[in-house]
Amino acid sequence: MSRHPLFLPSLAAVVCIGILATAYLVGKNSHRIFRSSASDIEVTGSTSMDFESDLAVWQGEFTRTAQDLKEVYALMKTDKDIVRDFLLQQGIPETDFAFLAIDINQKFKSVPQFNDDGDLVHREQVFDGYQLKRGFKVTSNDIDLIERVSQDVTELIEQNVYITSHAPQYFYTQLGALKIQMIAAASADGQLRAETAVEGGGGALGGLLETSIGVFQILGTNSNESFSWGGTLNTSSKNKTAFVNVKQRYAIN
Repeated sequence: MSRHPLFLPSLAAVVCIGILATAYLVGKNSHRIFRSSASDIEVTGSTSMDFESDLAVWQGEFTRTAQDLKEVYALMKTDKDIVRDFLLQQGIPETDFAFLAIDINQKFKSVPQFNDDGDLVHREQVFDGYQLKRGFKVTSNDIDLIERVSQDVTELIEQNVYITSHAPQYFYTQLGALKIQMIAAASADGQLRAETAVEGGGGALGGLLETSIGVFQILGTNSNESFSWGGTLNTSSKNKTAFVNVKQRYAIN
């Protein structure tokens, strides 16, 4: 069947007009299309705060070994009195320290048994006395004093007290209040981020739809420690830095 010579040009013109009309309508209503597909925005606010510990906990222990249990008990009692007097002389009140329970262990030594040909038959475990260990714990707000005494206590070795001193641990008693401040600061940071993003694109930020608080990460200030999934609490550094994130979802008006 033959077509009229003007049929194809006319069809092409109709198609072009349709394409142009569709493009015009899409451009005119693009803001409506965008708004219907993105009616909210999710942001993450964050903050960090430096603080100094206000409580120190220091622990140590002293040990004695003897063949007779009564003898070693008497030695432990003497050592306890020496340690107690030392702490008091250093300016630590008796209300700030406590002695822990005594840990008693029996010691054994391995004695080889040989046959007549000099071959090793077995090793026999032979009782070799008692070892008693007693710990002590000091808790104080005077951190400088604790740091000094924890280093000087090994002087008691000269008095035949076999003592071990551990590094102090540091805590902050106002941590609960600090966390509230940080949550408020991180929330404000998230809201500012959302406002900046939405208003920068010509929109208006609506109300808060959803929020969640991340775990706190408390690290030593300027340390190389890493965040952990369940949160981190550094106790080895006197100066600390706390971090927290707050995730938020806002409506877009």
